[in-house]
Amino acid sequence: MSIAAVAPVSNNGVSTTTFHDLPEETTAEIFSRLSVKDLIKSSSVNKAWYSLINNPSFISSQIRKAVNFCDDNAVLIIPPFISHQNYCSLISADTSRVIEKFDIPFVTKSGSLKLIAQVDGMLLLTDLHIDYAARELYLWNPFVRRHRVLVSSCFKRLLDDREKSYYVVGMGYDKGTDDYKVIRIVYVQDGKGKQFGEVAPKVEVYSLRKNTWKKMGDSRVPRLVNEMGAYVDGRYYWLFGEFNVPNRVPRLFGVIAPFKLMSFEGSLALCTLDPDCYNLVPPKYPFPIWLRRQRKGVGSWVLLATAVLKQYGHPLNITKTGTLIVESFQSQRPDETHIVSINFKSRISKYHGYGKHGGPDVSREVLAPSTVDTSFPQSLIMYEGGKSLLKYAK
Repeated sequence: MSIAAVAPVSNNGVSTTTFHDLPEETTAEIFSRLSVKDLIKSSSVNKAWYSLINNPSFISSQIRKAVNFCDDNAVLIIPPFISHQNYCSLISADTSRVIEKFDIPFVTKSGSLKLIAQVDGMLLLTDLHIDYAARELYLWNPFVRRHRVLVSSCFKRLLDDREKSYYVVGMGYDKGTDDYKVIRIVYVQDGKGKQFGEVAPKVEVYSLRKNTWKKMGDSRVPRLVNEMGAYVDGRYYWLFGEFNVPNRVPRLFGVIAPFKLMSFEGSLALCTLDPDCYNLVPPKYPFPIWLRRQRKGVGSWVLLATAVLKQYGHPLNITKTGTLIVESFQSQRPDETHIVSINFKSRISKYHGYGKHGGPDVSREVLAPSTVDTSFPQSLIMYEGGKSLLKYAK
């Protein structure tokens, strides 16, 4: 027995097969290759397309494709002072061309902003100011124009007492529950006034699916060296006291040598300014980058490459093609900075601008580095449908 596919035929014998006659699986495959803007437009064509694009299975598939095929050289720049510039810029690390601008849809307490993590196109951001950092949290997908302000907490009383508590935040994807989660660790002073003393840290987890925070019991979280972390291959990493680092890396992280945890080639990467640069004449600023490798269950650091710049700066991130993004400081104006990129293979560096600009109304956190993301996909995460997005898609 054989099965033949018969196409609809008009009165004059000419095939009249249309896009609507395609199997749903074929339509879904075609839609998964469209940009987010085109998907939002397509969802308004008819009920069938709306249902398909809003189907959780299609959204999950679109997110996976978006992550795998995002622009390898695109850099999303988060402005540190949104009171000066209330939009983010997605630019090309090759040409500095502006790919897209995204208006920031919320206002922070101090008018400053810092990126904590990006997972599958969803940004986790916080206020730069020390009084609000890790307390005021924002989830945002610029491509679908959706955001959430995470104002609640299981430990609100502790969060309100900044002098007696310290917070660390991260984000990741929980494959087991198909959910995106934010984790917040709260360190509390003990009876002797020590923040990392006898009182065990408290931990809470936010679920994007449930839109709620939940306490974690018996967390056994160690003392972390720094609040900065990196999301790598399904895990979120921070540095803690017993974590081994390359021998050449100074122990005084962030004091004499700015550093950054990153993701590169599916591994945890660490980039820091070489402290020996202060003794070089003429001045040069080497930025070595190491990869964390696992061999027979034992972790070790392997030096990948070293980029050299002519100006002091903070490492910010690295692209998939091996281009390091650095925020350089000008010796004449330490309150003004520029975003610079340098490729490890070609050794070509480019000046992009987009840094901070000082002024009388700038926060006292002016020397805090900017934040960027180098793997920002066009995904439907946080997409909830509705006509409100059609104005953006036009």
